[in-house]
Amino acid sequence: MERDQLINLLRKNEVFGAAPYKAIEDLVDTGEVRKIETGTTLLNQGATGESIWMLLTGTLEVFVDERAVRRIDNSGEVFGEISAVSLTPATATIKTASECHTFCIPHVELHRAMKTSPDFAAAMLRSMTKYLGR
Repeated sequence: MERDQLINLLRKNEVFGAAPYKAIEDLVDTGEVRKIETGTTLLNQGATGESIWMLLTGTLEVFVDERAVRRIDNSGEVFGEISAVSLTPATATIKTASECHTFCIPHVELHRAMKTSPDFAAAMLRSMTKYLGR
């Protein structure tokens, strides 16, 4: 995926769209598009996640206590934000159910963007609260 496509995808995202354009550019420049084979574990429940992820293509399966609880198959959907923001253990395990392309942003860069934009930080925290009722 080209740089401009990633910038546009992040700008359309409800969380990343709250970040200033320059912060989005910086995130794209420091993040990495990855091709990941079927059956690969991206996050392990109980382990600290080092990155926030965005699904570009493919399907992911989410497990809590080894039980499948949902699938992620929407391009642009973000996952791993709780662990990446709070540097606490992941609340779920996420595995690829098909070959996937993802965009991965290191937590250090995510924290830098959140410090420069209170609106982005607030949007990220709102995103994390959707898991509280589960």
